[in-house]
Amino acid sequence: MYKGHKFFYLSIICVLLSIFLSVHNPVIKSLFGSINAIILFTGLVNAILLVISIVLIDKAIKHPEQSSEGVYRWTKVWPWVILVVIIYHLLSGLFLFGII
Repeated sequence: MYKGHKFFYLSIICVLLSIFLSVHNPVIKSLFGSINAIILFTGLVNAILLVISIVLIDKAIKHPEQSSEGVYRWTKVWPWVILVVIIYHLLSGLFLFGII
């Protein structure tokens, strides 16, 4: 497998795990008793996952010769998807606190 493909697919996995570990996940709500613990855990884990995803997608963009044309197109769009996921996490945290 090409390096560009590997970095892109690992970035997708990190983003999907980040979405799964949202504050609205009932499994996480049952593991942690307080809202503060939920926000702290999901915030730290999602920040780490999204930073790893950004680093991986940056590496995938830097290796265009080692990826197919379709994957390279998606690597150009993927940072915008990561931005949408970050906005989703911010809004879901605001909804959880009742600010919005």
